[in-house]
Amino acid sequence: MTVEQFIIALCLILLCGKVLGSIFERLQLPAVVGEILAGLLLGPTLLNVVTPDATLAVVAELGVILLLFSIGCETSIKRLSQAGGRAALVAVLGIVIPIIMIGISSAYYLTDSYFTALYLGCALTATSIGISLRVLAQTQQSQTPLGNVILGAAVIDDIAGVILLSLLFNFASFGEFDLVSSLILTAKVLLFLILTPPVTRGLLYLARALKPLADKSGYEVIITMVLICLFSWLAHWFGAPALLGGFAVGLALSRQFTSPLNRYLVNPFSFTHKMEISTKTMVDVFAPIFFVYVGIRLDLSQLDYSSGGIMLLVWLSLLAILSKLLAGWFGGKTWQAKAVVGSAMIPRGEVGLVFAELGYQMGIIDSKLFTELVVIIAITTLVGPMMLKWSIKQQLRVLSQVKPN
Repeated sequence: MTVEQFIIALCLILLCGKVLGSIFERLQLPAVVGEILAGLLLGPTLLNVVTPDATLAVVAELGVILLLFSIGCETSIKRLSQAGGRAALVAVLGIVIPIIMIGISSAYYLTDSYFTALYLGCALTATSIGISLRVLAQTQQSQTPLGNVILGAAVIDDIAGVILLSLLFNFASFGEFDLVSSLILTAKVLLFLILTPPVTRGLLYLARALKPLADKSGYEVIITMVLICLFSWLAHWFGAPALLGGFAVGLALSRQFTSPLNRYLVNPFSFTHKMEISTKTMVDVFAPIFFVYVGIRLDLSQLDYSSGGIMLLVWLSLLAILSKLLAGWFGGKTWQAKAVVGSAMIPRGEVGLVFAELGYQMGIIDSKLFTELVVIIAITTLVGPMMLKWSIKQQLRVLSQVKPN
């Protein structure tokens, strides 16, 4: 791709992604679906004005790293601990049930490779924190006990999803599964996630102390990008996906970050908040590029449009929805509360698309399975918020009927 081709491609990606994303937001639907549709419009499926390219793939990968950084900033370890065992149970079931149900169905109907079937099951485990939190915030339910359970389960889901992605990434790279090396890799990833936030926090104190008094050159955003790039490279060196570094740096900047250092050092909230806010624009620019590029990579001609193929796609989508509803059964006492938790866990969104893109890049899934996986993720991303809004209305109706003692 020449410079001129890259510039016009980037122009079209940003413009169409923003327009369709905004239209979907106005319709009270996830913007990510509109951005994927923008990719379908620009790519080989429809207009064919932008084609998949290695340069665009690198820019899209930077978008993924920044996206995971943003998710890390929204993650509260404190609220995660407050959610307790109920959130952990919902999260574990939300991982195990989809892997079993979708993995078995994929092995039977879609592919002869058990590893590919396992990968498809793992790709549909992680819940989109952003989509669910947006609906909860709109209905003023994000600070409720159910909101804490949902947030805690979603955070555990995403962290487990990243660990699963690291293990599958390692397996695909070396072509064999070794229990000892997998346990070592899991320990390394967990150690990276545990150590990176406090180390990053320590570097923040140093960066704040070194900031020139009259600096107006965007110091905070530069420091943030330096840390994201550094720890993304270290994550890759650890044998994990680079996006793990962005997520860990986001955890360090989280508004409710806690560590033993807080007892001895003043919380640099004003500095970290400015870092997060100054980087938000970059996240808003680069993250949609990833979603649009996913749409560009889609080839809907690969889908099986026979009645059997459509029924199979519907079946797998139903399994993706049902598996999370089953996990949510243990998240509340009444069926309305269970429905709220289960519905909030349905949208797969960002992490699922990361699974799909990396799996396609590494040859774990072919273009047909890639297209089918993205379609299933898009369906859950659309259905989840609608079911969540409905279930919250039912829950609020029940609570309004409960008379105080």
